[in-house]
Amino acid sequence: MLARRQRYPLQALQRRSQELKLQVDSLLSESRLKGVLDASKRRDIYQRCVQLKQAIDENKNALQKLNKADEPAPVGNYNQKKEEEHNLLDKLTHQLQELAVSISRENITEYASPYFLCLR
Repeated sequence: MLARRQRYPLQALQRRSQELKLQVDSLLSESRLKGVLDASKRRDIYQRCVQLKQAIDENKNALQKLNKADEPAPVGNYNQKKEEEHNLLDKLTHQLQELAVSISRENITEYASPYFLCLR
């Protein structure tokens, strides 16, 4: 059996961040392609936003706990790489928040419109 190559903790977090980025990009594309989404699709996208945000937060927490001493071998520009990962995770969080807010606004508009029409 082949021995698995030892993964560096920072490298593992970077890979996870890239997976999360792909998922966020996919979700953003899906939300844009559909144009006007029906309510169930918006709920689904909103729920996926929440789940992705939780995964990003877990990755951020792991990143914050990570120290240079955790690496089995020296890593060049360790602090810079760690900062870049933190910035990427912040960017993904911001993108998800914007999407969640826009979906929430669409839901409010959809549910509020008939109500306001009745008040006229």
